[in-house]
Amino acid sequence: MSDLIHPAVTPVAADGASPHAQSRGQQIAWALYECARNPFYVLINIYVFSAYFANQVVGDPVWGQALWGYILSTAAIFVAICAPLLGTIADAGGRRKPFLLACIVVAVPATALLTFARPDMGSSLFLIAAALVIVNICYELSSIFYNALLPQVAPPSRFGSVSGLAYAFANGAGILLFGAYLLTDWVVVPGASDWPMERFVPPVVALWWLVFSLPILLKVSDPAPSVLPLGKVVGDGLKRLRQSISRLRSMPDVLHYLVARMVFNEGFIVLMMFMGVVGAGVLGWSGVQLSVMGLVLSFVAVGGSIFGGVLDDRLGSKAALQIAILGCVASNLLLVTIAPDSVLFMAADPDVTGGMYPRLADKAFFFAEGLAAFFVTAGLVSSRAMLAKIAPRESLNEMFGIYALSGTATSFLGPLTIAVLTQVFASQRAGLTAGLIFLLGGLLLLRKVSAGRGDSPAVPASA
Repeated sequence: MSDLIHPAVTPVAADGASPHAQSRGQQIAWALYECARNPFYVLINIYVFSAYFANQVVGDPVWGQALWGYILSTAAIFVAICAPLLGTIADAGGRRKPFLLACIVVAVPATALLTFARPDMGSSLFLIAAALVIVNICYELSSIFYNALLPQVAPPSRFGSVSGLAYAFANGAGILLFGAYLLTDWVVVPGASDWPMERFVPPVVALWWLVFSLPILLKVSDPAPSVLPLGKVVGDGLKRLRQSISRLRSMPDVLHYLVARMVFNEGFIVLMMFMGVVGAGVLGWSGVQLSVMGLVLSFVAVGGSIFGGVLDDRLGSKAALQIAILGCVASNLLLVTIAPDSVLFMAADPDVTGGMYPRLADKAFFFAEGLAAFFVTAGLVSSRAMLAKIAPRESLNEMFGIYALSGTATSFLGPLTIAVLTQVFASQRAGLTAGLIFLLGGLLLLRKVSAGRGDSPAVPASA
């Protein structure tokens, strides 16, 4: 799911940098870094800690959701400002590992600091909020230099399989840690009232991040440093970026698609990044209930990726993407109608069958988020494939660079919009309508892409 903000690596080797010692061991070491950082995304940002922070530490679910949105959007704005400069450095063929190491050195202790988050913190709450901003910045910036190291460990023919290995490790880490969380809660601290499990998650995630970062730091080699001064490298890189963006005027289909993608991708972010905060705030779910859902949705997302690939092959990328967005719209519509005693704005018996999710509202929320996970993942599959099909072959690498930048540059819009709507209307469900705005807006903009089935460029690059 972390693919929501930063897309998978594309086969772009840095200028002048040749792959070095492309051994299986280096490929595994590289892939393990995705495993290292993914638990922060799923356990801190989505499921366990986000819900604890918004509902217990802040103590007001509505203000907690708004504050969580402001935290994520603040980090995303900083990343959007820094990404073009750092991306230029990464593309220049110079050293990447010192920058990656800096992100890890800052992120790990900042993650561990979240252990001190507890209810009734007073003004100290903003220390925790600042730590969350810092870790999210490091998480996103590290992906720039991490992705740029792929050509060092694998030839272009293996980019896909090595990248897939990284996401397999990442999903495996999430499943393992969700299972450990549930087992520990059941065996060690059942019924504890001082939130020990929620507060224990950050140091475990920090230690995991540190340990599984060691392989890439110790085993993967940096490319040879650039012989050009850093100032010239950055200046030339930014000049190339401006030229690439200006070239989009000669590729209307690509331009229309990138704009549409920037919009609907924010809808994807809203659906996935706030599920823990909404589940705990609206329905009062515990960390255990959220973790079980996270575990199940990890498998649902795998099914979504397979479905997305099959649909893309059979119907074309544009149609497959439209179906995925419509599926997300259905999920979002259901989510905004759910309250503890109502579903689809209709009264519902709060005790239908019992079990871990006893109310009809609980079951409906689980189903809606499963639907979201399924179709968001399917949408991500076609989102990448669409650009690969409509961009001119001679400009493919260049266009994927802009694709990555566009996703980073606007990733603050979704969290910021949900924060503002939540605060203005004093309602978490009102905040969720932000997803509908972006999803429907992106769907409308996607219609301007004239490539019929999304299988070939409809408008020549030189038009």
